[in-house]
Amino acid sequence: MFNRNHTKQSHALYRCSRSRSLTLCCVVACVMVVGLDPITTQANPTVQDYDKPLSAHDTITGAEKQIQLMYAKFAEWEKLVISSTAAANSGGRIPHQQLSKIYPETYRGIWYAEQLQAMGEPAGVDLLRKFTMLKTAMGVFASKLGEFHPKEIDKLKKDNANRLKMLAKVRELTDQGKLVEAEREIQAYHLKQLTSIFYLTYSQSKEYENQVNPIHEEILRQLNAQRKSEYLEKAKEKINAFADAVTTLQRESDRIRKELASSPTVTLGDGKTGDAADAIRYVHTLWGNVCASMSRSLALAWAFGGRGVEDTADPFNAKLREVESIATTAISGIVLSAAQSTPPDQMGVLLPRILTELAVIDRRYVGKLDGKITDAVDQLAAKNSVVAEQVKRYGEATVEPTRWMRRFTLQQAERLGPEYSDAAGVLNQKLTAESSVQPAIYGPAATRDQVFTVGSLSRPASWLAGDAKVIVGMKIKEQGTLRLSPNAKLAIVPQDPRHYTNMPATFPIEKYLDEVKQSLLLDDSHGPLDLDSADAITSAELQEFDSVGGSIVALTLEPFLSRFATMPDAAHTLVPLNRLPAIDVRGDAIDKIIWRVDMKPDWVAHRYFLAR
Repeated sequence: MFNRNHTKQSHALYRCSRSRSLTLCCVVACVMVVGLDPITTQANPTVQDYDKPLSAHDTITGAEKQIQLMYAKFAEWEKLVISSTAAANSGGRIPHQQLSKIYPETYRGIWYAEQLQAMGEPAGVDLLRKFTMLKTAMGVFASKLGEFHPKEIDKLKKDNANRLKMLAKVRELTDQGKLVEAEREIQAYHLKQLTSIFYLTYSQSKEYENQVNPIHEEILRQLNAQRKSEYLEKAKEKINAFADAVTTLQRESDRIRKELASSPTVTLGDGKTGDAADAIRYVHTLWGNVCASMSRSLALAWAFGGRGVEDTADPFNAKLREVESIATTAISGIVLSAAQSTPPDQMGVLLPRILTELAVIDRRYVGKLDGKITDAVDQLAAKNSVVAEQVKRYGEATVEPTRWMRRFTLQQAERLGPEYSDAAGVLNQKLTAESSVQPAIYGPAATRDQVFTVGSLSRPASWLAGDAKVIVGMKIKEQGTLRLSPNAKLAIVPQDPRHYTNMPATFPIEKYLDEVKQSLLLDDSHGPLDLDSADAITSAELQEFDSVGGSIVALTLEPFLSRFATMPDAAHTLVPLNRLPAIDVRGDAIDKIIWRVDMKPDWVAHRYFLAR
């Protein structure tokens, strides 16, 4: 029934099938994937389309294809089991021949799902649960197919000699350490036997299954442990890939500082030249690339590592502190170098541009900017006494207008009332759903109050996503929106262990933006002269708000590891520059999920205005 091409050298399994069998390509110790695509290009279950498969990080080549095929086959077979159960309950005809072919495939789905977990794929957790539950649900048919019991029992009895012969061969192969060959041998026999087991009750079948299944499971356990070690070796190149980004950051930072010490302009990564402000933006980009690369590497270390979540993250946290030091030292050095090489009459133009770049970095950073950076800015301004005096007068001229704007904004925010609740709290509250997408073949759905947007794969992903519809439409409030790039149409709220939020970055605030510019004395020829003003104007221009309130319009369930293992450099804003992905440290990382919340804003609150 199955053609399998298995080579000892590569441990590559290619399973092809006919009829209703699993059609899978399962690569066990495969070639590494060259690139990492953004997870946004992959499918994940949503409230509206909850049967979509979980996305893969596909570190082991072939995993993604296998996952897609397994979800497709599961959906096909579940549909048949649902209709057959309904027929059985109403006294109709049971398509037992089709079902007897599917039943062994549910076991194979379980075995493949366990192998996917060895590949570090979160979908393996979900598929294991799905196929296990489907196999159990098919047990309802045995009691209704009594007419076939004598025939199938007779088959199993007559095959006793072949069974013992197979087990002896498997034992011999296992003793020789040939686990792959042993598993191939016992799997072929086991699948054939399960075709008969389908027709029998547990008491009728246990005599035969207990001879085969425990041995098969033990071989699979040992084989998957072996495979996991092999996969880890294959993944190490990607786990350590962030080192190249760190090297680039260090090398370019050193070069730029040296060049700027003797010249007001420097060559940037794209071959173009720029001043100190452009250099800071360039270092910011490299810093973000390192952070994205480290997030990818850590996610893969969690996927393949055998240590706990915190222990696995410890060396990455140590390296991140080193990266932060490299970046902040580079930025302060750029400013100090600019103070040496920039002509005094250009200081008034350069300072606002530097402050603008620093303000953008500051919002992507937990805590305040390193003191050596702000000290360097003070030294830069002091190089020109006229500019230094302008900075002083600027602060005096803008403090009162902005103070009143801030006070008025806070008063408006207070009037919003309790209608908008903190997003994390909304996602963590217990609710009661009127209905569930859980099929009846698995028993009645829970009716108790429960958290629907949980942080792990505690139920099939499709059930979690479908039942989360109770959350859609709720009013939420988020803090600290950021834009992935100046021209991006979406803004995000950086992740916490449970969720992150997407929203349009197109709120109509032109009127308020003009008011901010007037209060900060800004126009085309005059930029901000202190960091607070630079933060105020850049956050308004980029629509990076202090807080936003609106409605949840969509929810997407994403595997946590796939989300960050495939995160592109451009999405580094999802995690602060001086942090790694925040994850629930309890339990295994592989079953963690993160919810993407799509939000439609009703109002946005900037430091100096609130717009509805």
